Amino acid sequence: MIIKTIAKGFILNKYTYLRNPWNWLDFVVITSGYATIGMEVGNLAGLRTFRVLRALKTISILPGLKTIINALLHSFKQLAEVMTLTIFCLMVFALFALQVYKGELRNKCVLKMDDHNASYETWF
Repeated sequence: MIIKTIAKGFILNKYTYLRNPWNWLDFVVITSGYATIGMEVGNLAGLRTFRVLRALKTISILPGLKTIINALLHSFKQLAEVMTLTIFCLMVFALFALQVYKGELRNKCVLKMDDHNASYETWF
């Protein structure tokens, strides 16, 4: 990270370090790691969870995996639209079923405990 920052710059020019969104992840992970090491004030265990994100740094190294992840991220809008349509259709069919059956499915066998010939074990 330091070598990239020295070579390209930090944020001001066109091809600097923080202009790439994959480097944002690297920056957050490394900064949170240094914060947990450098500051011993209070409980910073929550920041240690960012160490799990270090495995995601390999995405920026492998170009094929980077292409797949970018395609998934760009398809979230379309997936959200499909899920909205699916939930809407399920709600319509649920309302239709409520109107068609109108409590018909409430008829069921109920164990009465005052019946002396039946016991709990014979029912289950």
